[in-house]
Amino acid sequence: MHEDRFDTMTDLVPGDHHALPRADSNLGRRVVVDRRRAPTGATDAFRLSGRRTRVRRALEREGPFFVDRFDPLILTLTVGVLVLCLIDGLLTIELLDLNSEEINPVMRLLLRRGYLSFLMGKYVLTAAGLPFLVVYKNWPLFGTRFRAGFLLPVFFALYLGLLTYQVVLLQR
Repeated sequence: MHEDRFDTMTDLVPGDHHALPRADSNLGRRVVVDRRRAPTGATDAFRLSGRRTRVRRALEREGPFFVDRFDPLILTLTVGVLVLCLIDGLLTIELLDLNSEEINPVMRLLLRRGYLSFLMGKYVLTAAGLPFLVVYKNWPLFGTRFRAGFLLPVFFALYLGLLTYQVVLLQR
């Protein structure tokens, strides 16, 4: 356990925001003891226990942080992106039957193997990335104040725009 000694509460190190002061009866000084054994890690989101849904202190929000639980909006956006991905795949197949062309080389390769391979590959590639986006949602992007979690609604909106475009193409 990490212990530092300070003469006053104002001497606390700014990065040591999890520390709780307690009196040291022998020296008349305060001893700072971390109240948690370890901070929340990236894999803690997959545990069935835990109740940390957000950080309470402003100092904790300055850097990357992980939580144990996610709000319903994150679940809704994640499931929404997966559903929109499948609808995109089905509309793409319809457009291909009307003499359209797939420009994504990876998807074109999967299309050569058949429609089922195309749909499964599209779904798996999307579904494989979403858990990382959810777990790392509070991670700052490229040292900016924007977090990785901001990408989830962006992807949802992009899929809606793509589906709108595909419906317009199908109506021609």
